[in-house]
Amino acid sequence: MANWTVSSYSNAETQGDNVNAGSMAAFADLVITPNVGYVISATDFKIGGATESPTNTWTGGNVDSEIYKVVFSDIGTAGAVSNTVRARVHFDSTALGGTPWSMPGNDNTLYIDIDEKETVRNVDRFFCIRTQHVAETDGKGVNKHTVTYATAPTNITTTNNTPLVHNIGDGLVEHLHQGTVPQGVAAPGTLIFSIDFDANETYGYYYDNEPTIGTLSGTYSSYYTFVNSGHVYDANSKLIFVTIKGYYNPPVNVTGLDPDPASSASAMCELGQSILISHVLRQSEQGEPGSTTQITDVIINESIIDAGGEVRNIEIIGDYLAQATFKVVSSDSSKTYDFGTTGSGINGTFTASATDSGSTTWGSVGKRSVSNLSWTIHFPVVTSNTYYDIIVTPTTPTTATSNVPTAANELRIYQYPVIKVSLGLLDGANVYDDGELFDGDPNASGGISIQGRAGTNVDMTREFSYTIIPAMITAGSGTLNVKSSLDFSLDSTINTVVKLDGDAGGTSFDIDSTVGIIAGAQINWSIQKLSLFSGTNDEITPTSYTAGGPPTIAANLDNLVVGMQVTSSSVSERDNVIIESLAGGVVVLSSRIRTIEGEPLTFTARGVTVSSVTDANTLVASQTMEGVKDNFELTFGGGEADVNATVSSATVTKVGDNIVIAGSFNVQSFPVADVTVKLDLNELITIS
Repeated sequence: MANWTVSSYSNAETQGDNVNAGSMAAFADLVITPNVGYVISATDFKIGGATESPTNTWTGGNVDSEIYKVVFSDIGTAGAVSNTVRARVHFDSTALGGTPWSMPGNDNTLYIDIDEKETVRNVDRFFCIRTQHVAETDGKGVNKHTVTYATAPTNITTTNNTPLVHNIGDGLVEHLHQGTVPQGVAAPGTLIFSIDFDANETYGYYYDNEPTIGTLSGTYSSYYTFVNSGHVYDANSKLIFVTIKGYYNPPVNVTGLDPDPASSASAMCELGQSILISHVLRQSEQGEPGSTTQITDVIINESIIDAGGEVRNIEIIGDYLAQATFKVVSSDSSKTYDFGTTGSGINGTFTASATDSGSTTWGSVGKRSVSNLSWTIHFPVVTSNTYYDIIVTPTTPTTATSNVPTAANELRIYQYPVIKVSLGLLDGANVYDDGELFDGDPNASGGISIQGRAGTNVDMTREFSYTIIPAMITAGSGTLNVKSSLDFSLDSTINTVVKLDGDAGGTSFDIDSTVGIIAGAQINWSIQKLSLFSGTNDEITPTSYTAGGPPTIAANLDNLVVGMQVTSSSVSERDNVIIESLAGGVVVLSSRIRTIEGEPLTFTARGVTVSSVTDANTLVASQTMEGVKDNFELTFGGGEADVNATVSSATVTKVGDNIVIAGSFNVQSFPVADVTVKLDLNELITIS
């Protein structure tokens, strides 16, 4: 639908009149008027199918034969809010080079096809407003509530104007919102900010009433609208969460306010418009110490579960008369443990049904201050990697202490199938036909291996003997000899530190040297940044940080990539919070975390490996490394870093034209996935 309208023209004419004779005018004027919120210029319009010459003059095209040309001109100032455009329609005449026509003996309607040459624009208007609220803590320094500002909408910036201490302590907190919005949009206008008010329900805080907006002063006050939504209430119907959104719908055709008195968003700030969002926080009755029941601990053997299945006991410790349910959830299709009718879990299984322990009261048998309740869990046999989440759900008013797992991934136990560690051969100089090393002749396919339980420390040994023959040489022939100096190190011991040579732009990138780096090696690095804002969110804005130096106030995502794990004073490795995406100075995480402005955040690479080594200074990673910067230091470790394996009593012997490598293959610890560790042939054999 066009964002403008066109007037019509009519005139009474005598039959037989034309522009060369009689009273017929040589032209008629139509006026094009923009809809509210849009601006137009003569250059925005054309006649469909017509020819433009000179500028804004259109001849021929989709018009009735009686019309010769149409000329567009600005009645006011082009592009101004009040501008309209004249479309002057010239009738055909011999004077204009056309064929004269005469008014017939009946009414006649003429049509022209006016189209947009350029899309008609809506009007962008500047605005600036400050929002304020009060940060509060109790006598122990605990935040009574958290106020989080959402990422600013497009064309709008939100700036924290408050000193660091006020965002985590007590005091007035102010944010500045400024930018541009289109005029003439539907009520309530354009969203300019969204603020979450979140009471600290863990400590019993709630809002006595909805936060209220103080009176907005200034001549623009009636054009702002504030809406409360997303209310969340606790079990006692107390308000603990609300989102406050602000909208702006600029005035149109209001003297003194349209056009705006300032020519930029920052200049609009001089109008001093601000609001104070007021709130009253209350705390639920906590009673005497110990009167509020809590679940205080969960005890279970957290070591890796045997692949053949195990029976383990879980103890949950709670105050007398505390109430809760708990469940064990498997990563195998989210199956849950079936505790059976007795709640003992004897011979229980993991099923697709949503099962849990049922509501349980601690200390109900024999009154005591603290009670341990235990269940026996039968973990099954597995053939693939599996994990189990233990989740406790307190029943109001019972609460759980911070160390009690109340959500997935807070207490997770892993189970892996039997793991195989194989002894292979590395062709670091690329001089052998690798496919022939273990093709069954003379060495068995895959070489030798040792099997064991994932994640266990053992001491297992197996003798090996590998034969290298001249036919395995890539060149097709050559003489094999025992190297004078032998190195029986396995590639699992690789630990090379190298800097980037230029910024990484994808999976392939340059480093100073690829010497000693092989396919499968892990790429490790860790970097610390500071949080720019306080709040609880799954989006964070980090800034760069140099130990001993001042923090910056600009977002900085340098050397961060998807998949890195995030830890802080309140986020542990066990929480397993990872980066899901990065854009526009914002890091999107796999789950919500609580941050404090200026708090250190540590980002650690996880699971990034070398896919291939291209040349002396170029390699390909298993994922994009875009964002890692020039001269940043990376550590390359063996892809088998979790396995502890060695070769002992080894010998290298020339037998005829062949070389025989023999000895003992020893495994002291097993990783959580099948791996192959390798001897480097180039450290044992020479070719001439």
